[in-house]
Amino acid sequence: MSEFDNTTQKAMKNATRAMEESMFMIEADTKLLSPVKTGTLKRSYTSAVKVDGDEIVGAVGTNVEYAPYADWRKPHLTAAADQNMEAIKRKFADLLKEG
Repeated sequence: MSEFDNTTQKAMKNATRAMEESMFMIEADTKLLSPVKTGTLKRSYTSAVKVDGDEIVGAVGTNVEYAPYADWRKPHLTAAADQNMEAIKRKFADLLKEG
């Protein structure tokens, strides 16, 4: 394997790790900010990262039907993403510098 391939693989590994850590941060803060009546919405949030070729996609979400309405009334998922954005940018920059 060439040095370029090794560097590329390391960068993908670091970027995937940064995405996973970023999704965990957003998921945790979403749960902290989530409105609670029964706790169902708060418990239902999960995060996932998918790598497809050279594309890395991270997501935080829920299958609870009323979640979009709850976030509209009291932003918790969008607020968690917004408040973590600068930390996520730094995380990606730092981890990609390691490569």
